Amino acid sequence: MSDLDDIRDILGFEPYRGAPIDWKAASQALGARIPSDFRDLIEATGAGKIGYDTLLLQPFAINANYDQIRRHQRQVRDLEIIWEDEKDDDPEEQTKPLIFDEPGIRPILWGASGLGFYLYWVARSDTDPATWQIAVEPARGGQWEFHPGTATNLLLRLLRGEATTLYLQSLRNAEQHSFTPAR
Repeated sequence: MSDLDDIRDILGFEPYRGAPIDWKAASQALGARIPSDFRDLIEATGAGKIGYDTLLLQPFAINANYDQIRRHQRQVRDLEIIWEDEKDDDPEEQTKPLIFDEPGIRPILWGASGLGFYLYWVARSDTDPATWQIAVEPARGGQWEFHPGTATNLLLRLLRGEATTLYLQSLRNAEQHSFTPAR
């Protein structure tokens, strides 16, 4: 079984029946290729909510809360403002992970939580998106978390309780094992 099949078994979602997604336009809007596992996941589910608060974003979703492009642009703009304001602070008070100072590396948003967490790919120019790691930003302070693997692999490990995380522990609870499509 694939990670997507296992996620489908855990969440029990119905197949996505919305409009086709223009992945080429989405990649252009984000400035990077979108990992194939994520494309497969969104084509299977569409945008929606996992459990009570974890939002799975979709490029160009009709509901603005689930629109990956719009939310990514806003989130990255906010991060840039925060990081610019902090650049003269003591290093231990700065929230920007050092990895994002490396040339050709930037965050690309793909998920969010009503609890204030954001899920990003650590996008590296000129590398296969399947090799990107996942970053979790705790918007209310705290250290970013970094996870190996793809978005679907991380989601599966979170749902099974196999991923070590401070911020997304609620996904392991059975009452969170549902999927509500965006409306």
